[in-house]
Amino acid sequence: MKIQLLGNQLELLPSRAVWWPAKRMLIVADVHLGKDQVFRRHGVAIPDGVLHAEFKALDEAIEQTRAERFLVLGDWVHAPPSEGDAWPNEVLAWRNRHQQLTIDLVLGNHDRALSGWLQRWNIGEIEHQCVLDGLTLLHAIDAECDDAPAGISGHWHPAARLRSGRESLRLPAFALRNQHLILPSFGRFTGGMDGLERNGWQLLAATGQRVVSV
Repeated sequence: MKIQLLGNQLELLPSRAVWWPAKRMLIVADVHLGKDQVFRRHGVAIPDGVLHAEFKALDEAIEQTRAERFLVLGDWVHAPPSEGDAWPNEVLAWRNRHQQLTIDLVLGNHDRALSGWLQRWNIGEIEHQCVLDGLTLLHAIDAECDDAPAGISGHWHPAARLRSGRESLRLPAFALRNQHLILPSFGRFTGGMDGLERNGWQLLAATGQRVVSV
């Protein structure tokens, strides 16, 4: 699905990412790498394969768009690595497979104390926000207020519910209001937030095959 923000054409991808063709830029938010290992550390039995599924989804989006730039709008990781964690080295291996990409991270609330790791992963660090062609790119806005800048953010993990008779299906969704777009969480091992539509947001559900207006 294609939209325009301040005259900038963007494509909302079923993979929960945004493609900005004029910038050759792929944009995601809230990947939360390492979340499964955080749960295991606290004794919760989580199946293996979560991290590899995230990398596979990222690989497919990068290959589909042939992106040259990759921007993460916060929460690249779920928590800073702990001693003995294996997943940071897997992130490094993934990064080494995409050396052609310029990768930048707008720091989110889960990305604290990452500076050393970001340098090792060759990921640029943006502390608060950046502005490209009039669009403000940041981690979070106040979704209940009407003064969001024209731009793109993440953080809220929007979700939409599709209904057919007595059946319903909850899906990650983009949320659009005025000239601001909130991205769904790219990470599959994350929750979702209902109810943004009550504050005037239009929900666009990512079904995995296409993006549909709810």
